[in-house]
Amino acid sequence: MKYNATGLPLLGMPLALLATALIAANAVAQSDQPQAMETVTVTAQASNARSDLDRQRDSNKVVAVQTSDAIGELPDANVTEALQRMPGVFITRDQGEGRFVGVRGIDPNLNAATINGVSLPAPETHTRAVALDVIPSDLLASLEVFKTLTPDMSADSIGGAIEIKSLNTLDYDGSPYKFTTENSYSELQDENSPKMAATMTSIFDLDGERRLGVALAVSHQERDFGSENIETDGSWEEFTAEDGSVGMGTTEIEQRDYTISRERTGVAANFDLDLGDDSRLYLHSLYSDFSDQEIRQRNSWKLGDERDEPETISQNSAQWEEAALEKSLKDRLEEQEIISVVFGGEHVFDPWDVSYALGYSNAEESEPNRRDTDFVLDSLRLGYVEAGDTPRMAVGSEDVEAVLNPASYVLDELVIEDNFTEDKELSFRLDFSREIDWAGKPSMIKFGLHARQRGKNGDLNASVYEGFGGDYTLADVVRSSVDYDLGAFGPGVNVGGLNSFINANLPDFELDETETALVSARDYAMDEDIAALYVMNTIEFDVSQLVFGVRYERTDFTAEGVNVVESEEPLPGAEVIADEVYATQVNFEKKYDHFFPSVNYKFEYSDNIVLRAAYSESLSRPSFGDLNPSPDKIEYDEGELEVEAGNSALAPYESHNIDFSAEYYAEDLGMFSLGLFHKSIDNFIVMSEVSSTVDPTRFIGNLSVDDAEVWQPINGDSARISGAELAWTQGFDNGFLLRVNATFTDSEADLGLDTRSERSNKIPMPSQADIVGNFVVGYEQDAFSMRFSAAFRGERLLDVDLEDAGNDRYEEDHLQLDLSARYRFDNGLQLSFTGVNLTDEPYYVHSSGFNGQYEEYGPTYAIGLSYSTF
Repeated sequence: MKYNATGLPLLGMPLALLATALIAANAVAQSDQPQAMETVTVTAQASNARSDLDRQRDSNKVVAVQTSDAIGELPDANVTEALQRMPGVFITRDQGEGRFVGVRGIDPNLNAATINGVSLPAPETHTRAVALDVIPSDLLASLEVFKTLTPDMSADSIGGAIEIKSLNTLDYDGSPYKFTTENSYSELQDENSPKMAATMTSIFDLDGERRLGVALAVSHQERDFGSENIETDGSWEEFTAEDGSVGMGTTEIEQRDYTISRERTGVAANFDLDLGDDSRLYLHSLYSDFSDQEIRQRNSWKLGDERDEPETISQNSAQWEEAALEKSLKDRLEEQEIISVVFGGEHVFDPWDVSYALGYSNAEESEPNRRDTDFVLDSLRLGYVEAGDTPRMAVGSEDVEAVLNPASYVLDELVIEDNFTEDKELSFRLDFSREIDWAGKPSMIKFGLHARQRGKNGDLNASVYEGFGGDYTLADVVRSSVDYDLGAFGPGVNVGGLNSFINANLPDFELDETETALVSARDYAMDEDIAALYVMNTIEFDVSQLVFGVRYERTDFTAEGVNVVESEEPLPGAEVIADEVYATQVNFEKKYDHFFPSVNYKFEYSDNIVLRAAYSESLSRPSFGDLNPSPDKIEYDEGELEVEAGNSALAPYESHNIDFSAEYYAEDLGMFSLGLFHKSIDNFIVMSEVSSTVDPTRFIGNLSVDDAEVWQPINGDSARISGAELAWTQGFDNGFLLRVNATFTDSEADLGLDTRSERSNKIPMPSQADIVGNFVVGYEQDAFSMRFSAAFRGERLLDVDLEDAGNDRYEEDHLQLDLSARYRFDNGLQLSFTGVNLTDEPYYVHSSGFNGQYEEYGPTYAIGLSYSTF
């Protein structure tokens, strides 16, 4: 056992006692130093850190803050990646880039995000979470993550509320500007990618005391990169082979190679009019355009199905006969656009302060002319000879020649899609506040009205071709080799050759009207109107502050969709849209309301110590994918029914939240905080087989059902999340700056399964990361500065198999190391270097230790030059 200087066993000390001891020791050590040693060199990094901490200390809520200057010191290309450095925040990634943001380890769908006070819509089809990577970090003034709520904030946040603030024109004197150019290099793809950004502000003096501030920010990035992937389609289960051997196996494994061209363009235009006499008007706008050209080469090793026995099997290998190898190309351009505009004002009409804001935001996602093409080779002897993180595939010796011959693969299917999703919101808020006397103490009463009208629409269009009027093979469009490091890949598909081939021969292809109708008829429209009233009071005591009140929210939800049924038997009353395909309209309406009390108490125990306690109630509405009224699948055949559908009747998650925290602020640059939190959540949502409880007439009218398998998301019983959050910031006289934070959580959810179920009802909260941590060490001396950072996210449960817990899918721990360095010249120029994902950390998902998905991205390096007068 290890001991500290006092002789106490260090590993046995309670965490809180250890923190107290460290703080006390630090204070004593500082008091013993000569006066000359107390002089601190103020560097840019230290100044930015102090600004962040000052805003955190002054807040009446538990909050983490990061200003634009601090964001610029790290190699973060977008808002998502900038947020990952903050205490308790983790991110999920797409192709190695940060996409969605989770707070305190909680599913990103359970957070709220606003920009300049306006809620951000989600352009993606299924999620409510906003992919903040579409917003370049160059356009930001600050990021704030609120972990407790006050009544004047929207209640739709269980994890945290993320507030993004773009540039405020009146924050700067004169007419400063900044220009940046950068080039990044993807080691995996051996590609260079340019980026340019500019920011300009100016203030114009008008008649009287009025001033008009204007700020413009523009950012454009073109990035060419990619990834290599191997994943399992389905679960691993126990097989007994034809020779009697027994082992765990899976019947489909995919090798994937991605080549991606991603562009981001962001424009912010902000206008602030100072009218004097404590009045101002503002117009803040943001436009973001995001395009993602993805080329995916794929080998699908279709080894069998659940009923096919392998020839041989062991714990690490298996072999099937009558298997198939499918070579596919996905050629997809995804375009996303977000527009956010807010007009508002703030006025003082003694004794009342009045503020108002009218906001509009619109998010769109389109997939124009997406093409998925499959070539297949049947009757093969296939398998794998390793079943670890990256399974190694094997081909029977008699089939090697055919597998390597592109002429062996026959054109099997072509799907051309044009999909469009739109999410728009109109919001209004009106707030009144004034100072009053409360039992002899100064206080501020505040009340207001907030309203949001949101609409989510999906228009799905696909043409499925399965007849081609010729003996077309992969040889007609072959790419001789694919650069793929996770195993032998063989020939691929030439993108340009395939597109030319399709354009020349498409009129001769035969449209599969049944499959086309099944995919294309599932359009949907969902409307969500929220009206809120609140009242709150802030009381200032001598050394403390109390904020309390209540918020009322009413939600009106309507949904329109289509039941698309594939059935050999006619469906009474339904519209026939193709052979054996029937459609019926689905309409749903639901109204619900909630009261949300909250209390935030802040106590300044001393000049250095701030204590906080908070209680609040909040909710998170179900994701739009779960609410979707148009089922993904309805198949009926001679009394057997199979359904995969959303559930528009879902109730929202409801949470009771308790927070306690202690924050120590050193005289010089330094802060240590410890926070404890607990969330009790009702109406936990889980995907479940509900054939025993659901009414099948909802899907197929009066057709008789002998056997049904119906999968829908349902509200489970309850869940809880408890955790501790630690953060430490320390500046040193020698130019070093240390920022460390960690969040530890423990969660449990009740699936609400029938007691006859063989699996346990208790699981971790899905998407909950048990540990989230960040380590940043910075150094600045004269004109040189650098930062090394590490972001860690612990294992989390992604998917639940209600029949077999062994098939639950977990996302493995992830640790990413990044580096940035800068040198500032006297004339305003700055040279920068960044390295991202230095250790090539993979993304890995597994089921009971077997591959679910393994993906590598490689490191990325960038060098940049900027000129600034800020």
